[in-house]
Amino acid sequence: QQLKHLTELVEKILSMAVDERKNFRLQREVFRLAPLIEQLIRPLELRASKPVHIRLTDETEPTEIDADPLHLKQMLENLLDNAVKYAKPDEPLNVYLKTWNTEHHLCLSVRDTGQGIKKENLKKIFEKFYRVHTGNVHDVKGFGLGLAYVKKMVDLHEGEIRVDSEYGKGTTFTIKLPIIRDEDME
Repeated sequence: QQLKHLTELVEKILSMAVDERKNFRLQREVFRLAPLIEQLIRPLELRASKPVHIRLTDETEPTEIDADPLHLKQMLENLLDNAVKYAKPDEPLNVYLKTWNTEHHLCLSVRDTGQGIKKENLKKIFEKFYRVHTGNVHDVKGFGLGLAYVKKMVDLHEGEIRVDSEYGKGTTFTIKLPIIRDEDME
């Protein structure tokens, strides 16, 4: 448990440092997204302290993105970890990952059946150190950096992120990242 706690702390400090560095550069590679997502599913199901069912629907054509795989993986881990952290107590959690293409973007959504986020909190969730108040529930640990990091990385990848949530029903994060088209390679 201590190792897990220290690992989370180091990850948060590193993500905060990335946010503060003005000369930070992504280490871009060209790769497919679905295999990277598949690497995250089983470890999360095993780490969770409650039943978690994760389903991936990959509707992308064989499309590659030019992105930083390390940071993209960390972004997705943050979104998945939040889904687990904010699951409804005493209920299994379902998480639905979906990927698809538009003409210029590869899109990814992470939808959960957790607690959801109240409307008044939605506009602040990407702010550094902001944490949604959970009342008397004190089992949700964190520093309020995860979603700020995700937003910063999406911006650095020249993408977009959107959140839709209904309190008591769940949350959906949708990320759009630019794709590589054949004409981009010429």
